[in-house]
Amino acid sequence: MAHLLTSKDELSGFHDLLKLVLVEGTPNGSYLEILACLLTFPFQLSRWKKFCSFKDTYLRIGGEVARMGWDKATRVYTSEKDRPTKPSYLKRLIAYPDKPRKVKGVSKGLNQLDKISTELAKKPGFSNLSFVFLRPADLHDQFRPGYVPCVIAGDFKFRAGQLDLNVMFRTSDAFAVAYADIYYLRLLQQHVLLESQKRTRHAHLKKGRIGNLNMYFSRVYIERNRTIRKSEGHSKQVKIMPLARALISELETQKLTEAK
Repeated sequence: MAHLLTSKDELSGFHDLLKLVLVEGTPNGSYLEILACLLTFPFQLSRWKKFCSFKDTYLRIGGEVARMGWDKATRVYTSEKDRPTKPSYLKRLIAYPDKPRKVKGVSKGLNQLDKISTELAKKPGFSNLSFVFLRPADLHDQFRPGYVPCVIAGDFKFRAGQLDLNVMFRTSDAFAVAYADIYYLRLLQQHVLLESQKRTRHAHLKKGRIGNLNMYFSRVYIERNRTIRKSEGHSKQVKIMPLARALISELETQKLTEAK
């Protein structure tokens, strides 16, 4: 069964995703999971700022598991350094390990972001504004568990004066990483629009705005428990379900407060 979540903003989208997995998730080993889920929400600057300001609350309630997820996502989205546990998403965007066959003299990595911004500036209605994180070789390498990028690919579309970003996930940890994914993908969306606006002569693109963020999850899950390994061979187990419920409760409390 496929699931469609149409949310009003980033915080609502995060809330709706968590609640869907907790309420309708199917047990699979130590996970609750949902298959085939599309989450979509529009952009509004004031709501985006509220989402950003929620970060400290999210990390406080989510505890060590949320902090580890945030730090891991921050590394892959903002650092160009590949790690044994996960390749750099940023590096894949600005130096993807491939080369074109038609353009001679290009032997280094491909800058997908520059290509997208340039093409968008030239032809705002262009349909070839896609990027990839996954390399087929990742499926063979898998140096560590979880090495294959969770975000596989994405595509931009500029229509009706707004730039939408569509992203596909092979899998996603709704509790530990989804907040960070929403945050960094929105920043990517803003970056591409700004860079294309700097280069374009098209008035309607110059006046363009950020549109929907559409996230398709082939699989999205929440762990029941997480074992965190400490130094000197020690480890501790964290029960995640109560933390996820507390996070949902906080998000719903904020929603009620705003409605008054």
